Amino acid sequence: MKKIIFCALGALCLCSCEKQLDVYSNPDCYLNLRFVASSTGEEMDSESIKEYYDQFTIMYNFKTHGDITQDTVWVDARISGFVKDNDRTYSVEQIAIEGEDNAVAGTDYKAFNDPSVANLYTVKAGEVDFRIPVVLLRSASLKSKSVKIRLRIKANENFKNGIEAFQQRDIVFTDRLTKPAMWDEAYLDYSFGAYGDVKYLLMIEWSGKPWDDEYITELINGDNAYITYLDQVFAKRLEEENAKRVAAGLDVYKEADGTPVDFTPMSWW
Repeated sequence: MKKIIFCALGALCLCSCEKQLDVYSNPDCYLNLRFVASSTGEEMDSESIKEYYDQFTIMYNFKTHGDITQDTVWVDARISGFVKDNDRTYSVEQIAIEGEDNAVAGTDYKAFNDPSVANLYTVKAGEVDFRIPVVLLRSASLKSKSVKIRLRIKANENFKNGIEAFQQRDIVFTDRLTKPAMWDEAYLDYSFGAYGDVKYLLMIEWSGKPWDDEYITELINGDNAYITYLDQVFAKRLEEENAKRVAAGLDVYKEADGTPVDFTPMSWW
């Protein structure tokens, strides 16, 4: 009898709890950008984004990507709401920033409503996480300056704006040689010697890698022994190339100030 009473009470409790739970029925869907920490792979919360927003700026340099005339950077995003079994278009826009060199649509990047890319701004059926493409153009002005796109989600008939902190992201790009921010953050002076523009170009040419912030982050999160190996490869290649240059009556590789390129790591002591 006690067992029967207990089960009956349990059933009443379950029924009571079920009645208190409302079925999610909000038909609205929302869009949010995703901010993932490169060091941990963890998604950032809204308070962290407000504090560290500038650190999540996407940096791109045509100078480190060969002779291409355009390229695409991707911004991670996520929907909130019901997943649909049909494709849905979404909208993004550029927000002008006072006092900044704002990128010019049609000149520095393909406008988001350009017919050649407009069909790319679609959340596919069944998708929750997706990536927003931004097609950058190698305009002549980029050889003398960096420009910025502040990308922002724009509500349309399919999606509303989600959490305010996750609605915009900055992209800065150029076509001139600039020291990547991650060089100092990763203390690469202590692996490859002091930074220099000529050295940087040689590293790109000899490795076939862009040596941009994304690549450097990937590198330092990998095997430290590989970084040491790369320095040895660069040092040996420099010695060989300098010997060829001297034999041809040329000077060894030097930076603009006349300092010879050197891959000897700086000392920690």
